[in-house]
Amino acid sequence: MMRQYDKADAVREGLRTKFNVLIDDRLKQWSVNGDFGEEHNAQRELADKFANRGYIKSTSSLSLEDPEEEEYIQFHIDARVQAKKQKNFDTADKIRLDLAQRFDVMINDKMKLWSIGGQFEELGGKMGKPRGVYTRRGALGDLSPEEEEAVSKMITDRYHAKKQKNFDVADEIRDELLKKFNVRIDDRSNEWRVDTEDYAMAGSNSLTEDEVAFIDGKLKERFYFKRERQFEEADAIRDHLQERFGIQVDDRVKEWYVDSLLSGVGGVGTGGGAGEEGE
Repeated sequence: MMRQYDKADAVREGLRTKFNVLIDDRLKQWSVNGDFGEEHNAQRELADKFANRGYIKSTSSLSLEDPEEEEYIQFHIDARVQAKKQKNFDTADKIRLDLAQRFDVMINDKMKLWSIGGQFEELGGKMGKPRGVYTRRGALGDLSPEEEEAVSKMITDRYHAKKQKNFDVADEIRDELLKKFNVRIDDRSNEWRVDTEDYAMAGSNSLTEDEVAFIDGKLKERFYFKRERQFEEADAIRDHLQERFGIQVDDRVKEWYVDSLLSGVGGVGTGGGAGEEGE
């Protein structure tokens, strides 16, 4: 079957102009004056409003500090729409690529949405973490709230530098984070942590303050054993904490938590004081 879309469109337009007949291909119905029933009329009205609406920023998009940059993004997204209407697809693709590289903008043409970071809450489903957002893991060490905010901004700047292939700048930021704040970055998991001997408690548990203080002290002691490559002593502390409190230690992110499957094995809630070593 030959696909003669131009002729089909010409027929449809002739019916509209001569008889005021509107055709709904989805419903496979035609109507004089465009009345398809109350329900379908409402759906058509919504569809028309959507068709005439421009592209807008997703509610789950990240924000930029400079409002002029977001105005730049919106201007060029509108320019991309015009380029596509004019069948100038090379220009449209260049605009999309430029916005992706410079600002990590993703465009959803079906929903007429754009998002910095690539998340679209409007699509439903499970929301992941936007690209370029790094999660802090482990203890904060000596970082103040102001310093933590500065670290987050530097990590964001580094991400955008990498997106724009400014790898020298990205490496300089990484080195400064380590030198100034003792911060290490894991790009595979989009996480960062302070390289400190302290471990952070994760999750909830029924430990007392004395027990938590005891565990923190033993983990710090274990850290120094590992740094001096005294691994047998370090492993002995880990095993003791696991047997007594059901503790699991994640050395990659410098966190510890109580494993509910193990917590009944040792002394948690059994009356054993934190000061009793039991080794």
